[in-house]
Amino acid sequence: MGRITCCAMDKNRIPAFELRGAVDAVRAEVEEGWRSLLDQTAFVGGHEVSRFEDAFSDYLGAPACAGVANGTDALVLSLKALGVGPGDEVIVPAFSFAASATTVAWLGGRPVFADVEPHTLNLDPRDLGNRVTERTVGVIGVHLYGRPFDQAVRAFCDRKGLWLIEDAAQAHGASLASRRVGAVGELATWSFYPTKNLGCFGDGGAVTGCSAELVETVRRLRNHGQQGRYRHVELGTNSRLDALQAAVLNRRLPRLEGANERRRQIAASYSEALGPIAGLTLLADPPGSIPVYHQMTILTERRDELASYLETRGVGTSIHYPEPLHHQPALEAFAPGDDELPVSIRAARQVLCLPMFPELTDDQVAIVCSRISDFFASSG
Repeated sequence: MGRITCCAMDKNRIPAFELRGAVDAVRAEVEEGWRSLLDQTAFVGGHEVSRFEDAFSDYLGAPACAGVANGTDALVLSLKALGVGPGDEVIVPAFSFAASATTVAWLGGRPVFADVEPHTLNLDPRDLGNRVTERTVGVIGVHLYGRPFDQAVRAFCDRKGLWLIEDAAQAHGASLASRRVGAVGELATWSFYPTKNLGCFGDGGAVTGCSAELVETVRRLRNHGQQGRYRHVELGTNSRLDALQAAVLNRRLPRLEGANERRRQIAASYSEALGPIAGLTLLADPPGSIPVYHQMTILTERRDELASYLETRGVGTSIHYPEPLHHQPALEAFAPGDDELPVSIRAARQVLCLPMFPELTDDQVAIVCSRISDFFASSG
C-alpha cells in the first residue's frame, strides 16, 4: 500500500481518493478523545478499545469482536485460531490483495487458488468444488470492492464441512440477504487502514464472526496467549488495537452509514452515466446485497489508455489489482497454470478504479463521466 497523505485537494484535479474531508469531520472529537487518553496515559487497551469492540460487534450483529493491530494480523490470528498449519490447504480467490493468500503460506499452509466470477470478481462458488482435496480445511472469501461474495460460498462450506473466513477489509457495513457481513463466516477479518470505509488514522484491525469462542481465541492470541496476567495457555503474539486508533474509530463509526449511503449515491450516478458506453463494463451487485462501494471499479480492454487519458485531464484513478495472486513471486510455489484462472487473468488486465470517496461532489462525478465518455467517443 502506498503512502496516505491528507493534503488539501487541488481544485483543478479530481483524485482517486482524498482523506482531508474525513479527517476534518472528526478532528475536534478525535482531539478531545486523544487529550483524554494523554491525560490518563492510557495507550494500550482500556475503555476506548473495549467501547469500540462492543459498538462494532453490535453494529454488525456479531457475537464478539477482538481488536488487533492491523488487517493482516487479523487474518494471521484467525487462521491460527482455526488451527491452520503445515500442509493444510485453504482455498482463496486468485484475484485479491496479497494478504488473502500470503497469510496462509506464512503459517505453513498451502493457498489453493480458485477463480472469480466475471460479473463481480468475487470468489466463484462454482469453482470451489474443483479445488477441494483431502487436505482442504477451509475457505477465505473476500468481499471485494465492498460487494459481498455469493452466499453460495457459505452453503458450500457447510456441505463440505469446511470453515469460512470472510476477508471483509473492504466491506464495512455491506449486507447480504438482510445480514451484515462480518457475522457469516466462523471468523471475519477487518482492516481499518485510513483508506477503508471505516478507517483510523494509522493501522488497525479487528476480528469478528459467528463463533464467539473462536473470537475469544483470537483475543488470547493477540496478547501472548494469556488467559489472565502472566498465564500463557497457548503460543501467541503481540497484536493489539492501539487505544489512540480506537478513539478515532469510535468517532467515525457513527458516521459510517451516512458515508456508505453517499458512496451508493455516487455509484448510482456512475452507473447511470457509464452503463450505456460500449467498450466499458460495470461490475454487478450480487443479488440481495447492499454493497458499500469501497471502490468503483470498471472493466475495459483499454484500461491503460483510459487511465493515461484521464490522468492528463486531471482525473486520478487506481488499479486494484494489476496482477493475479498466482503471478506474485512470493506465491509462485502455489501457482497453477493460467488456463485454470482465466477470469482472474483478464481482470488484472482490465480493472480500473474511479474516484470514490464520500466527499466527492456530484459535479466532480459528472466531470469524470464526461471525460470517460469523451475518451470512448473520440477513439471509436
